[in-house]
Amino acid sequence: MASSSTDVAAPPPAGGGLDITAMKTDVYSSCMDIAEEEGLKTVFHQSTIFALGIIPNKDVQVLLQVVQGLLNEKLFKTVQDAEGLGWRVRTEDDAKKFRSLTAEQEMVYGLIDEAGDDGIWTKTIKAKLKIHDTIMRTCLKHLEGRNLIADMKSVEHPTRKMYILSSLRPSERASGGPWYSEGELDMEFVEIVTKVLYTQIKRRSFYTDTAMLRRPAKTISSKGKGMSSAQAKAAREKALGARGGNEDERSARSRLYEATLPMPADYNGYPDLDELTAFLDGSNIAIHTTLGAHDIQQLLDIMCYDDRIEKVIGAGSGIGYRALRKTLRHEHDVTSALTEVPCGRCPVFDLCEEGGPVSPSNCEYFTDWLDI
Repeated sequence: MASSSTDVAAPPPAGGGLDITAMKTDVYSSCMDIAEEEGLKTVFHQSTIFALGIIPNKDVQVLLQVVQGLLNEKLFKTVQDAEGLGWRVRTEDDAKKFRSLTAEQEMVYGLIDEAGDDGIWTKTIKAKLKIHDTIMRTCLKHLEGRNLIADMKSVEHPTRKMYILSSLRPSERASGGPWYSEGELDMEFVEIVTKVLYTQIKRRSFYTDTAMLRRPAKTISSKGKGMSSAQAKAAREKALGARGGNEDERSARSRLYEATLPMPADYNGYPDLDELTAFLDGSNIAIHTTLGAHDIQQLLDIMCYDDRIEKVIGAGSGIGYRALRKTLRHEHDVTSALTEVPCGRCPVFDLCEEGGPVSPSNCEYFTDWLDI
């Protein structure tokens, strides 16, 4: 078809006795059936409408009358694609909304409708329609007042004023997915899910040697400069236990750490993405949202970058995840108000005492910290 206007004048009937109204109803019904299967973004061209077998003799004049009637009732909208001029079908409810709008309001609403769940920036609306800012704002206010559109926040463009159809939910790209709440990253939720994931991966990455776990802790009764590191550590733990009553807890924690061993080289039971996704789904940790495989993959990638886990090729369905071994101090996440002092984060803190292999009097870390 040569014309590209949405409101061409209706040509005279091509022949007597044709029921244009009935044909219009049949064309709309057939196109809607196709759109419900293929999506409302399906574009219908002259050839596809002729192929429906409703327009007699593929008469272009009759087609013009039918299409113009559907355009007037807002059941069709004109689009331009790679094949040329075409039309998309609207639902009855959407058509009613368009019929109640002025020309300017219809153009603004049409652009927001075309943007879908990604929403559209007000500056883009103004640039495409080339209308005055006051007119555009008036149209937006009217449409928002009728609950046809709503403003939205986009994590991609947090400073932009965006609009979306009120009947749609913002896309994951715009909303940030399940990790965002009202446009803000929900750090608490991310940390909870990450901790649950790590715990499950760690459980499948190590096993406990029960014989080592039952082995009693060694006790040292003497002190002196000739002590080994193990003797100095044992003496210090004994002294701390006498003062603070924490010897049993510290010894048990240390013994558990030493008895926790990595799986053998031929082990093939590390969890993969599908297993971890199913595990989280069954844990009901995400009550208010659904976490898909793509969302879990994002967290797993971050945990890999943080050296908390690593990928294992050949495990499970192809790629599994294995927890990495940490020091005893990091395993139990020991933190306190003293962590800014060298002692609070010292890697040999448990060996430090006078007469031991490390002592406060010759501590090089303390010297650097005091800038002496």
